Amino acid sequence: MAFKPGVEGLRLYTVPEVAGMLRVKKGYVYELIYTGRLQAIKLSERRIRITNDQLMQYLEQETQGRAEN
Repeated sequence: MAFKPGVEGLRLYTVPEVAGMLRVKKGYVYELIYTGRLQAIKLSERRIRITNDQLMQYLEQETQGRAEN
């Protein structure tokens, strides 16, 4: 099976995994996704995944926003 460049190291997390990492409830992660604050990949109607890059981007935005206030 051939992969596109950069896909080999791709890490995909489920909503419960991200919630555990952030120590928040799953509902809050869904809220972040649906309001556009956290980008996610919708694999199907019920399957959502968040890449490590998307999670890091969200965390950077949040920490920069707090530092500016």
